[in-house]
Amino acid sequence: MLLALQGCASAPAPSPSSVPPSATAAPPALPQAQRNSAVAIERQWLQSWFEGTPVRIEQRSETSFSVDVPRDFCFEAGRSEVRAPLAAVLDKVAQSLQRKPALRVTWLAAPGDASAAPALAQQRAGNVRKHLLARGAAADQLAVASVTQAAAVQLRIGADAP
Repeated sequence: MLLALQGCASAPAPSPSSVPPSATAAPPALPQAQRNSAVAIERQWLQSWFEGTPVRIEQRSETSFSVDVPRDFCFEAGRSEVRAPLAAVLDKVAQSLQRKPALRVTWLAAPGDASAAPALAQQRAGNVRKHLLARGAAADQLAVASVTQAAAVQLRIGADAP
């Protein structure tokens, strides 16, 4: 990977009396183009990690993408503990959320097994959410854990609206 550094020199810091009061206020929401760019960058970054694996990462809109991990790689039958392959994906998603705090997991869902679908699926989704929190994702970046009928853990990631 080639890394180029440009413009390393910085301008002198303004004196405190020359800083307008609005400069210390909270930063404004990202413009649409920057949100789209942040989403695209993180989608590409995650895709680079999971290329050649069964993990599906797809663009959903200009400001969102999905990460789907097949159930067989996520949990043992009848169990809700996150398996190592899913943990690896969740670790990278958590890193992505830390890299880009404006990103949010807007949908977080896990499937159950045929015999114990709803209760087991809810436990699994809760454990996915706990794993992301334990790896540094902020609680306000994560949707409530949900149940899906799909045969995959599903995460939908998008940028904040203005």
